Amino acid sequence: MRAIMIMPFLPAVAQAGTSAPHTPQMRTYVSGLGNDSNPCTASLPCKTFSAALALTIAGGEIFVLNSANYGAVTINKAVTITSEGAVAGVLATSGVGLTINAGASDVINLRGLDIDGGNSGSVGIQFSSGQALNIQKSVVRGFANSGIACTPSGAASLFVSDTTVTNNLTNGILVSGTVNGAINRVTASANGVGVFANGAGVSLTITNTVTGKNNYGIGASASAVTLSNLTANSNAIGIAAQQAAIVRVGQSTVSANGTGLQPTNGGQIVSFGNNNVGGNGTDGAPTSTVTVQ
Repeated sequence: MRAIMIMPFLPAVAQAGTSAPHTPQMRTYVSGLGNDSNPCTASLPCKTFSAALALTIAGGEIFVLNSANYGAVTINKAVTITSEGAVAGVLATSGVGLTINAGASDVINLRGLDIDGGNSGSVGIQFSSGQALNIQKSVVRGFANSGIACTPSGAASLFVSDTTVTNNLTNGILVSGTVNGAINRVTASANGVGVFANGAGVSLTITNTVTGKNNYGIGASASAVTLSNLTANSNAIGIAAQQAAIVRVGQSTVSANGTGLQPTNGGQIVSFGNNNVGGNGTDGAPTSTVTVQ
């Protein structure tokens, strides 16, 4: 008679490949050698910004470990993306590179990004909502619309420094809506408009900036813009003000443009009397000059 073996009951074993979800943290990491199934730690980094953002607590920071393409991403919370010593690439040959749809009190900081539209992407950085956007040490290029489009639905601030916007078909930097902003040490070249301030809600200060080979170096429509230490060279039009815009210009050089200064349709270009305007096809003239105090 054959013996019958009775096996004890064993609990079911978890299926291979399943694991507990990773815990969101204040500091996450991305690497070109990473994997989006990783927990986005320094030793086990993720591969894309979107995966790292999902594991970053609001107000946290994403660190870039090496040069790679980290993909387009939609940012919906306060976050800092930092790349030092590496190129944090975003290739967006269709649509938008970085879309920012954050909360009214959220601050977004971007540092060390190279955002490339391949001459077919729409917008490099689209800031649609949030309290403030800070961009440092970045390059935004090759977009069919704007490199940086700051068009928030509510009041917001924009700060751009040590950044290049180039070969964007419509605008290098577009600022529209209710925005108080500062642009410092920016190069805007070969765009439709280098920097365009559009609308009565825009107050923009531009310092230590170079605009060259754009259709318009600086354009302002119904907005308030202050320029200091600007160089506008080899544009079709160096500085343009229209639709009751007020552009105040000091210690700036406007030369080798088709037209240097162009106030039209009630726009004003107010000179502080210490600018170098010459060598343009048509120099143009400020609407008024005020005494430097």
